[in-house]
Amino acid sequence: MLDLATAATIAPLEALFHERLHPTLREMAIECYIVLVDDEEVAGIGKNRIAEIVMMQIDRMSLQVGGAQFYLPKGVGMRLSPRNREIGQRYNGSNKHLLAREYNLSEMRIEQIFKAWRAAEFARRQGSLDLGEED
Repeated sequence: MLDLATAATIAPLEALFHERLHPTLREMAIECYIVLVDDEEVAGIGKNRIAEIVMMQIDRMSLQVGGAQFYLPKGVGMRLSPRNREIGQRYNGSNKHLLAREYNLSEMRIEQIFKAWRAAEFARRQGSLDLGEED
């Protein structure tokens, strides 16, 4: 993706920023805006409308999760390649050498892939836990 965060590109969005908009919300808005402007189908509605939609979404997110500290995952799990998912699933703690030879990787890289896979699996499982929240 090209760096679309130029002053000219984000001008329609910045025109909607309140002077007291928190820097984190500002950064989130810019990232969302850039993704939408870069999408050929969405870009057809125009930068001004995209900016309005982004600001509505930022407002909604800040009302829903604002004020609470939360961890924003980097989404490593959804970025694991099929090969790395397979390595993670097959790794059993004692077959590192065999996997390294099979995939032409170092043993250290096999461990790194496994750690990323394990973190992704943990995040996936935690996301599906019913914590019994009441209304």
